[in-house]
Amino acid sequence: SAARDLSEESPFTLVDDWWVADEKMFRFPQGVVIGDKNPECRYGNAVLSVGIYDQFTNEWGEFWTYGNCPWREGSVTFGYNNHAEDEFATVTGGRGNRASGKYSSVTGGASNKAEGWHSSVMGGVSNIASAVASSVSGGGENQATGYQASVSGGSKNTAQGDFSAVSGGSQSTAYAYGSAVSGENLNRAVAVHSSVSAGQRNQAKGEFSSVSGGWANQATHKRSSVS
Repeated sequence: SAARDLSEESPFTLVDDWWVADEKMFRFPQGVVIGDKNPECRYGNAVLSVGIYDQFTNEWGEFWTYGNCPWREGSVTFGYNNHAEDEFATVTGGRGNRASGKYSSVTGGASNKAEGWHSSVMGGVSNIASAVASSVSGGGENQATGYQASVSGGSKNTAQGDFSAVSGGSQSTAYAYGSAVSGENLNRAVAVHSSVSAGQRNQAKGEFSSVSGGWANQATHKRSSVS
């Protein structure tokens, strides 16, 4: 059907102080902003943003501004002071989050960053998913820096190797390809496909080695284990 000129009948009807749209599809080629426009944002094409714009001067005389910004094509921002900085990136909640990788996403939380292509952070505080297809599910100050690496929670954990995983606990690291740490504190899975399941200060240093628990144990040889 032919396009309708704006001078024709409106597609909206006022009902009890609410404007109600016709039962039709609406297409917005440029984008939609609900709430405040962020004057510092260069909005991309086909974007959606919902939020407010704030500015204030702090006790040290520093001037700050806060607002959502979907910078690139197909990006989406909800929440408060969130930025989607690459194509098809989304930030759908929380505060001060950044999705800067293509197709990346941050679902909520605060001060989280999804930097790699296809990376994601689902919540928590100050988490970073920096590699391609990496993910952090929650917790605080966790990092997934290897390809398809993941951190499920806890604090200050790092999944560094490709396909590595840290499930929880604190200050633990899965360094190598396919390595895993399941929880507790200060554990290290150092070699390829090595794992530490529990305990504290344990290290799996040999390929395919494992430590099941305890304190300050080491599995140093290939396919060795400490139960």
